[in-house]
Amino acid sequence: MKGKIDPEIKKLILWRIDTGVPEHFKLVMGGKGEVDKKELRRHVEREDEIGLKYVEMELKFIKALSSGEFTKMLVADD
Repeated sequence: MKGKIDPEIKKLILWRIDTGVPEHFKLVMGGKGEVDKKELRRHVEREDEIGLKYVEMELKFIKALSSGEFTKMLVADD
């Protein structure tokens, strides 16, 4: 993902961070260091490299959920 985040997608991702990410959350992204929930939210708000990468990951996850791909992977592991 490059450039700017669509404002509606940005609102969705920020909402997911606010409501779905636990307070003790820590994320390490390929040599970029560790970020906590508040830092992650700031990265998405600023639309910087870490924020854009996180939005890309979230969108892939949402797509996998909505297409049934995620559920198929869970069932296949049983």
